[in-house]
Amino acid sequence: MTQTRPKTAAPSPALPAGDPARSANDSATHAAPRKTRRTQAERVAESDRRLFEAATHLIAKHGYTQTTLEAIGVEAGYSRGLVQHRFGNKDRLLDELIKKIAADHRERLLVRLRGLSGLDALFCEIDCYLESMDTPRDSSRAFFMLMHESLGPAPHIRPTFAAISARWHRALARQFENGQRAGQIRDDIDPEREAQLLIATARGLRTQAMLNPQTSDIASAIQAFKDGLRARWLKPASG
Repeated sequence: MTQTRPKTAAPSPALPAGDPARSANDSATHAAPRKTRRTQAERVAESDRRLFEAATHLIAKHGYTQTTLEAIGVEAGYSRGLVQHRFGNKDRLLDELIKKIAADHRERLLVRLRGLSGLDALFCEIDCYLESMDTPRDSSRAFFMLMHESLGPAPHIRPTFAAISARWHRALARQFENGQRAGQIRDDIDPEREAQLLIATARGLRTQAMLNPQTSDIASAIQAFKDGLRARWLKPASG
């Protein structure tokens, strides 16, 4: 008796590259992983960052009075409603912006101040404050414009600038005292008064650089400033 051999199914023909069926099959096999949804805190942080960047850019360009909540929202890619919801009003937003710019500057400064004290720390403060003033970044221009406008159309932000100035004054006075204890700075120098004069001169140089950028040479000004301070502050060598 002859046995009938069972038939085997013929293999499916290979689909040529570019065939729609093959592409669909490959897509199903190698599906891209789903993107992780951002948390509410991450979305808030992102919107705040964009709003601060927009406000900084507009204030650096137009100043306080010409910058509106609507313009900030549009520049950031949001609506005026979001700005009001997040900060309440323009004054609150600007107050937070001033604090952020100052905190960012302080963070960069602390990295450069690491290991420095006394005279070296004071000169580092001067460098960090005045460097790049011939081509200032938006945050620097916005900060200074708001500082000047706090004396005129925006008096409500003046206390914020006063608090920032007071903290800087204390930090500088401490470095003068450190320099005196280390024998670098003359004992008859008054740390409080010298800190005040240093802040006033540094801000004056910064203002001049912003008023006359075409004729400003901030690098030479910094060097001349430090040379004069070194001659006045340094304790005479004994012997």
